[in-house]
Amino acid sequence: MRAGRPAAVVAEILLWQVALTALWFVLISTVEPLEVFVGLGCALVGAVAAVAARRAVSGR
Repeated sequence: MRAGRPAAVVAEILLWQVALTALWFVLISTVEPLEVFVGLGCALVGAVAAVAARRAVSGR
C-alpha cells in the first residue's frame, strides 16, 4: 500500500458523497431537516459502494 492511499480513498468517498447529496436535493421537492440527514446517510452508503465497486473492478 502506497503512502497517502487512505487519504485518496477518503477524498474519493467525500467527492461521491457530495455528488450524490446534490443529486438527492435536486430530486426531492421539499428540504426538511430529516430528509437532509436521510440524504446524507444514503449518499454515504452509495459513496462507499461506488468506491468498493471501482476498487473491485480495477483489482486493487
